[in-house]
Amino acid sequence: MSSIIRVLDEHTINKIAAGEVIENPSSVVKELVENAVDAGATEIAVEIKGGGRQLIKITDNGYGMSRDDALLSFERHATSKIRDIDDIHTIATMGFRGEAVPSIAAISKLTLLTCKKGEEEGTLIIVDGGRIIKCSPAARSPGTTFEVKSLFFNVPVRKKFQRSPTYDTNEILKIVTMQALAHPNIKFELISNQKNILSTSLPRSGLLIEQIGERISDVLGPDFLAGLCPVTKEYKGYNLIGYCGLPSYTRHNRTGQYLLINQRAVFSPLVSYAVRDAYGTTLATNRHPIFVLYLTMDGSLVDVNVHPQKREVRLRQEYQLRDIITQAIEEALQNSGVHSFYATPSFTEPQIPSIQPTFTPPEPTSTSEENRWMPPEGKKNTFLETFDEIEEPKIEPIPLFTRQESPAPAAPPSKVIATVQGYIILSSSDGTLQLLDQRAAHSKILYEQLLNEKSSKSSLPVQNLLIPLTLELSTTESAILRENLEYINDLGLQVQDFGNNSFIVNSIPQIFGDASIDNVILEIIHELQAYQNESVLKQEILKKISQAAGRSAISNNKKLSIYEGQSLYDQLMKCQFPYQCPSGRPTLIKFTQEDIAKQFQN
Repeated sequence: MSSIIRVLDEHTINKIAAGEVIENPSSVVKELVENAVDAGATEIAVEIKGGGRQLIKITDNGYGMSRDDALLSFERHATSKIRDIDDIHTIATMGFRGEAVPSIAAISKLTLLTCKKGEEEGTLIIVDGGRIIKCSPAARSPGTTFEVKSLFFNVPVRKKFQRSPTYDTNEILKIVTMQALAHPNIKFELISNQKNILSTSLPRSGLLIEQIGERISDVLGPDFLAGLCPVTKEYKGYNLIGYCGLPSYTRHNRTGQYLLINQRAVFSPLVSYAVRDAYGTTLATNRHPIFVLYLTMDGSLVDVNVHPQKREVRLRQEYQLRDIITQAIEEALQNSGVHSFYATPSFTEPQIPSIQPTFTPPEPTSTSEENRWMPPEGKKNTFLETFDEIEEPKIEPIPLFTRQESPAPAAPPSKVIATVQGYIILSSSDGTLQLLDQRAAHSKILYEQLLNEKSSKSSLPVQNLLIPLTLELSTTESAILRENLEYINDLGLQVQDFGNNSFIVNSIPQIFGDASIDNVILEIIHELQAYQNESVLKQEILKKISQAAGRSAISNNKKLSIYEGQSLYDQLMKCQFPYQCPSGRPTLIKFTQEDIAKQFQN
């Protein structure tokens, strides 16, 4: 009987390993750039075409390899980083498993040109689908060049599930950005389709904290750096250095948080929560601080091999490290003179006319008896009957927008009986009492107004800025915004590319009011990163713009009249989903007689 268990051939094994190590073109860039860093390079250039599928070329001026080492690099588990299992616990290099080069070579057409320092002649190796087809002497200055073409050409299943070239380019830009932050003493350059999209310079200062500041300005933008304060802390083998954001300079997610542990870009929930705790109650709800932190510690205190792509790490002495980080952030904020935490944002606010979206109810035209509201016949409002003496005219709602969708579910007719600061009290014909949040309600009305106008392709009123708003973005954010400028301008925001990482906002939808334009654009950029499906992306971006318009709703500090309150309620009831604001909070709360009675019981 023949055996049903077989040992796979080396070619198949390499393809399987490639599937584990190489997810997309950015994985190739990450592995090869890390190898260049480990080789002592001070200059690393990355060139891509077609999002990396047509070409990935990485050139460095590191130590280079001899002919024998170059050939051994294509063998699985061949590495110069470790000698035995004990070395893994104190690993100080970026890569060490020895799978990257053979895995990449197995699914591409690869060319390696390298020359070791001190040698006069280099080595050229050409590999096709994992098979070495040429190895010969070649001329090159010390360093290494990897040229990867036709990625996934022999793995059609993996190739079919790849995303768009634009997505791959953005992912590669993220990788190079993180590597540039992790190594401020190395010059990086990224060229995509013969266009330079990222370029950093060698450090001009000898102080590490200043080098980090220069690199943050080069990669994330000068405005990002302007909202930061320096952090330095050294305690019992831990060395923390970098920058943290002022309490006024936050984001709605964690995209502005960069953590480098032993010069490796990783994510650690422990560090993220420790930084957040240091701000205490100075941060607004659902806002996250930004930071760029470099944490150096003994290699035995951190396990970098818990994730296949080393994106996460496991830290030892967690409680002690958390206390160190929290104390360092607190001291940094205090040293920066941030006591009341009212620093101004780094973006230049536009000077625009004050246009506050609101509504103006019609003046009453009749006070006749027929317009007087009374409870339905046979139904007595036992706890609101004192308001029966109030004579008020019937109010027609103002048509803020024309709906084409199906009408909202029928609600019992309600009458405004009183308004207080921020809230409107209504009595319903079914005997219940309702409390309306006026800002949440107006926000919902504006939100659906904008959604309906854009979905019907009607033109929105545009407000030109008296002084255009200048935005200084990071390299990654600039690339994403530049790629989608035509689409964003179509949504009512007139944004112009001003060169480098600068953009000019000339006009905004009038319905924005005094909404923070810079935050809206940053949130749109983050949505562009998160979604690749065009229809989903359009809805999400439109939602962000509509939510921004909703933020310009009437303030809860304003007390409305009875007429204004009734008009607001009637317009809210015409919304498709009237009972929740764009942020998910309730707009209207209902109380029955039983609910109120329970509050007075023992």
